[in-house]
Amino acid sequence: MSEKSEPKQWSLASREKRPSPFGSTLFVGLRAADAVLQYSLLRQGWANNAVKALGGNALPTIGAGPLGLTPYGLILTSLAVGASIKHIVWRIFIAEQETQPGAAIIICADNTGFNTVNTLLSAWALCSAAPTNLPLSASISDVLFSSPSLIAGVALFSVGLVTETYAEFQRKWFKSKPENKGKPYGGGLWSLATHINYGGYTLWRAGYAIAAAGPVWGLIAGGIFFYDFTQRAIPVLDRYCTDR
Repeated sequence: MSEKSEPKQWSLASREKRPSPFGSTLFVGLRAADAVLQYSLLRQGWANNAVKALGGNALPTIGAGPLGLTPYGLILTSLAVGASIKHIVWRIFIAEQETQPGAAIIICADNTGFNTVNTLLSAWALCSAAPTNLPLSASISDVLFSSPSLIAGVALFSVGLVTETYAEFQRKWFKSKPENKGKPYGGGLWSLATHINYGGYTLWRAGYAIAAAGPVWGLIAGGIFFYDFTQRAIPVLDRYCTDR
């Protein structure tokens, strides 16, 4: 293989299967804190203030609905909470490899960074997927079904999150059987694609971005993760599996 086509060798994921109580606790705590942060950005008006400070026209983020948010804000917060729960479930119930503290910080910072951009863009009238022709008292269903971008984003988010999570549980159940130790898993959802979990992650990341700021930002966000997976994560993982 030429030097130009050699895959990047760095990876945040440790392949050592051993307990890592500090790194795991740090990961879980940071992912839980992200959900609180995204909620606070809307509930405390911080996202609104940030948009105004940048010279943009901000949409209202504080409402009289549940948790003191607008219906649209509640939908966006639900996506952030869903993403955090998914990662916490993965770390506690699925992952067997250790989570090093440095990796936990970088991975969580990456997720929080993208989520924060989503939250800020959702409060910016120029690009927000929030419907502007409904009163703040509108129901969540009215808000959801009045915005094509919001419907598409929530649908992609749901499909991607379920796909990634279920695929990882399928592989976990397969490898938990002693007779399958060291064997690759190609059944279930994995029969559809070798790296179906990465595909699911890219889908829900793109969906979250679409629900926040429409299809353009969704394509950009999804493209960033697609590029990272195809140019770094997947080649490194394939190299690891081949060397085994």
